[in-house]
Amino acid sequence: MSVLLDIDPLTGAIEMMDYDHDTGLLKITRSEQVDHILDANTASYNDSSQKWRGDNNDFWHVGRIPMTMLFAWFHEFNALRGPGSKLHDPFEDNPEWEKWMYAK
Repeated sequence: MSVLLDIDPLTGAIEMMDYDHDTGLLKITRSEQVDHILDANTASYNDSSQKWRGDNNDFWHVGRIPMTMLFAWFHEFNALRGPGSKLHDPFEDNPEWEKWMYAK
């Protein structure tokens, strides 16, 4: 039996809960339709007027990622840190977070 838990009004992500009475397992899933983001990445890449590489050719735009993925990375990053050093905002200025995120 599936139960709708939440629909994120900003991203359109849907959170569902499934409970299996036979095994007693509870599963919560979050899904998001990201076709529009992928299409925008493709259009941007194919647009010859876009400047993808930086002035020094050392940094370039690769694409956009869904917010759901950004927050998953953020939680993964925080899981590696101690309780007193966790970040509270993925948009906070933090060189360690930025380096880790860009490596992803």
